Amino acid sequence: MKNEKRHPSSAATRPATSRDVAKRAGVSQSSVCRVFDERWNSKVSPALREKVLAAARELGYCSNAIARSLTAQHSGIIGVIISEDFNEFYYDVMRRITNSLQELGMRVMLFNAAPYRDVKQVLRSLLEYRVDGIIVTAAAISTVAEATLQESPVPLVLVNIYSRTPFCSSVICDNYSGSQNMADYLVRSGGQRFAYISAENSKYYDISDRREGFLNGLRRHGVYDCILESGDYTYESGKEAARRLLDRPDRPDTIFSCGSRMAYGVMDVARYEYNLKIPEELSVAAYDDTFASALDSYRLTTVQQPSQELSRTAIRLIRQAIEGPSPIETVYAMPSLEIRGSVRRTSE
Repeated sequence: MKNEKRHPSSAATRPATSRDVAKRAGVSQSSVCRVFDERWNSKVSPALREKVLAAARELGYCSNAIARSLTAQHSGIIGVIISEDFNEFYYDVMRRITNSLQELGMRVMLFNAAPYRDVKQVLRSLLEYRVDGIIVTAAAISTVAEATLQESPVPLVLVNIYSRTPFCSSVICDNYSGSQNMADYLVRSGGQRFAYISAENSKYYDISDRREGFLNGLRRHGVYDCILESGDYTYESGKEAARRLLDRPDRPDTIFSCGSRMAYGVMDVARYEYNLKIPEELSVAAYDDTFASALDSYRLTTVQQPSQELSRTAIRLIRQAIEGPSPIETVYAMPSLEIRGSVRRTSE
C-alpha cells in the first residue's frame, strides 16, 4: 500500500490568535490586548502580564496591531503625510515626530503625496488603516487640498500649513518674522543693493509671508528698493535667477532667497561664472537650513526653522485632539538665524 502524503490541517498550522492566548491564560481577550499594547502595558498587573506572556510563548503568538485595534476601537497609529518632493528640513521634522510618537508607544504610518494633487486617495488609504489621527506637513499639501482635509473624520494637525479659516489645530513657523530678522541682519552687515528670490508660482501661503517679511524689514531701515526675482525652489532655478540678477547694470551686492537650494545655485554661478568673491563682493543668505548649508562649499547664512519645537507642538496637538474635543489652536514657532560665512560680517 502506498504511503499517502498527509497534509497538516489548517487548524494545526494557522497562527495563534489573541483569543487563543486568552483561552490558554484564562483571561479576557481585552486583557491580552492591553498586555501587548505599549500604551496600556504599564497599567497591567505583573501577575496578569506574566500569565498572558507565558501563554503567548507556549502558543508562539505574535501580536497583531491591526487586529488589536478592532478589539480596542483604536489603533495607536498616527498617519503622517509627507511629500515625494520635500526639502531636508522636513526629513528632520518627520524623524523627530516619528521618534517621539514611538517613545509614547504609538506607531507611525507614512504616506507620500505630490504637492498639488488631489489628496482624497491618500486620505482614504490612511483611514483604511484605522489611524487615530493624521499629521500633515506643508511640503505635502498645498492650499488646494484644504477642502479635502476638512472632510477627515479623524483628528488632524497641520505643520507649517496656513489656513485663512482654521478648521483644525496647526503649528506654523513664523516666516514673516524670520525674513524680517534676516533683513535686519543683512542691512547691519553693510548691504546696499538688495535682491530677493521668491517662488511666486507656489501655492503655499508662507511664500508671501517670507517675501513681505523681508521687504518690510528693509523698509524699517529706510531701504525701499529691492530687486525681485523668482524661481521654483530648485538649484537650477537659483542659477537662472542669479544670471539675470548679475547681468544687471545695477547688480545687487546682497541676495536673499526664500529657499536654500536656490541659494546654492546663486553662489555657484556667482563664483564660477562671474568670478565674484563671497562674501566680499556678494552676500548670499536663504530661508531654510539644510545639511548642505553647513558644508565648507557653501557655509550659507540661513533662517533656521525650529524643527524640534514644531514637532513637539504637533504631537501635543494631535494627542490633545485624539483625547477628546478641544479648541482649535494655531501656534507660531519662532525661527532663528544661523550665521555662517556667506554674508559680510556685521559692523556692529
